[in-house]
Parts: sequence; structure tokens; C-alpha cells
Amino acid sequence: MKKKNTRFAILFSCLLIGGCVAAALMTFNQNSATQAHSAAHSTGKNTSIPPKHTRMTSFASDWRRTAIDRRIQQSGFSGSVLVVSHGKVVLSKGYRLSNSHNGRRNQPLTTYYVGSTTKSITAVAFMQMRERGLIHFNDPVSRFYPNFPNGNKITMLDLLCHVSGLGNVMETMQPVTRDQLVQRIALHSLRLASKPGTVWHYSDTNYALLGAILDKVSSSAFHESLHDYIRQFIFQRAGMLHSGFGDEMLHSAYRSTGYVIVDGHAFSEQIPSFSQLIGCGDIYSTSWDMYLFDHAIADSTLLSKASVHELLSRHFPGTSYSCGWYIGRKGWGNDTYSSHGVLGGWNGSNAFTQDKQSYVVLLSNVRSSEFEISTLNTMIFHTLQETKNQKGGK
Repeated sequence: MKKKNTRFAILFSCLLIGGCVAAALMTFNQNSATQAHSAAHSTGKNTSIPPKHTRMTSFASDWRRTAIDRRIQQSGFSGSVLVVSHGKVVLSKGYRLSNSHNGRRNQPLTTYYVGSTTKSITAVAFMQMRERGLIHFNDPVSRFYPNFPNGNKITMLDLLCHVSGLGNVMETMQPVTRDQLVQRIALHSLRLASKPGTVWHYSDTNYALLGAILDKVSSSAFHESLHDYIRQFIFQRAGMLHSGFGDEMLHSAYRSTGYVIVDGHAFSEQIPSFSQLIGCGDIYSTSWDMYLFDHAIADSTLLSKASVHELLSRHFPGTSYSCGWYIGRKGWGNDTYSSHGVLGGWNGSNAFTQDKQSYVVLLSNVRSSEFEISTLNTMIFHTLQETKNQKGGK
């Protein structure tokens, strides 16, 4: 009887200890999750991921992740990568350092300036306003700025597709107002480089002018700036909780520092005043947020199906660029829609296949002539395509 009581005492003690350990682990995990959640949302107004996006938590566990991860590490890539295929996350990971001084590492929530990828977001804002009847493809610049040189010849579609004939007005460090920016562009645009609608010439100036026009339209129709419009009608609708504008990134707990590599030496390059990058390069984001943006286009969350079709269709012959996106761009995959941006030391891209099943986001905080982000992008899509071929296209 004494032995039996002893056994019960030992069993009871084990259960008690096990329960305490489990409770402690549960408390630790809850606290860790709470701390991570609080830090992750320290720069945004929203505090939860929209229900429709919570399904994207399953991971594809197969050879693709290992193969892609190995190639990325071999490439020397520094930044964050997100690969999604057929509703499953293949890879979500940060590589190397986000800041070489404090040793902080890149991770999925690290924020980066996305540079010219801002143009794809500006284009969506235009298409939304177009759906509301506030602006049209064939509206001339002169409708909004009557005294703009050749403004009666340049249309909104010309600006969207970089066929306006405007040259590239170099940005400076000097802060400017919206109308001062337009005046500055006008002074450098007295003579057009080509007839509007005839020659493709990539230029930030097209989208800076377009951004100023959309800011004017938004201020009139919604009594808010273009930035506030994008927050409400693009970031919030898509569930982009960690995206913003300009110097706001300085308040992000996960901000990265951009580095330019020259002759083996890394340095931080000065960037223009964000007031001169409206519409063309003033947004920061994360790999996850950029995926959510791409997916919200693909599933018509942000635009009607008809508008998505026009957004991602070629409007002028001889160019693969349309409304903020490259369509089947050489070196990026013939069956993809892609966007690429550079600002200072930040270098990134986001792309998805035309069947809208595979998505690749690469955001880097290191820019070097020895590394081409397009090569990495193409490798990842090829790896995903190999899997599709192995399954007989299913």
C-alpha cells in the first residue's frame, strides 16, 4: 500500500511539473507573439491582418525551397525574399544584414524603399480614379495645368506608358511643394524630345507629373492628399500594414539601411528629397506587403477585372511597358508581369506570372554592379516552372 501511494505521489508530481512547464511555455509564446505583433505594427494604424489573407500561412515543403534558398545564398543577395506558388508560401526569408553598424539582420518584416515600384502603385491609383470618372486616359495635362508647355498634346496615357516626349528632370535634395515640382518640370520641358505617343523613353518625370496631377484630383474629390488616398484605397484594401511614404520609414522598427557597393566598399548614397519623388519613388514596403499588393491586383480586390486587363495590357507597339508594369520583359520571364525599383542602395522587384499563380518579391538593401536582381528573379520562376512541368502542367 505504501508503494502504491508512493507511485501516485510521483505520478501527481510529474503531472504538476509538466503542467507548470506547459503553462510557462504557453505564456512565453504568447508574450513573444504579442511583442512581435506590437513591434511589427508600430508604424501602421491597422492592427490585424484581414481575414481573407490569413489563408496564406501554409508552407510548401519540398525541394524548391532548398534549391531557391541555396541559390540566393550563393548569389550574395542581401534583403528579403517571398515566393508564393499556388496559394502556398515556398520561401519567406531574410538574408544578411539590414544594418552593418548594429548587426541587425534582414527578415521578412524588414522595410525597404521600393523606388520605381512606386509607379505601379501610382498607376493603380490612377485606374481607381478613372473608374470613378474623375480622370481619363485621353485627358491632356493642360486640363489640370493649363500653362504647362505642350500640355494640350500630352495625355495621361502618355505619362503612364512613358511615351510623353518629356525628358528626365533630375531630382535634387531641395524640398518642394506640389506646384513647385510641376513648375520645375515645366521649365525643363519647353521642348519635347519626341512627339507624344510615338517614342518610349523611361523617365521619373512622367510619374512625378502624374503623381502631382493625381494629388490635385484627390485633394479636390476627396479632400485628401495622394498619400492619404493610397493609404485608404490601396494599402488598407490590400492589407498592406507595413507600407508608407518617405521619412516615415525612419520610425519603422524593422527599417533597413541601403548600401551601394563600389570597388568592394559599401557606402550609403544620398537620395533626393521625397517631395520630388511623389508618384515615382517615395514608397517603402516589405516583401509580404508587396505580395499582397500584387495579389490584390490579380484577384481584382483593387480594380475591376476590366481595369486590371487595361492596366496589364500593351497600349503602344514596340514597348513591353504599360501603366507601371513590364509585360513579359526580356530577362524577367516572358510570362510575367514585373516591376523594378532602385533608390540609393535599395534595389527591389515584384513579379507574378500571367496565370496569376506564382509570385516572387525580392527587396534588397545592397546595390552593386556585380549583382543583377533580374537574374535571381528569373532563376526562381524557372525553379517553380520545373515543378509545374514535373506535374504535367497541373
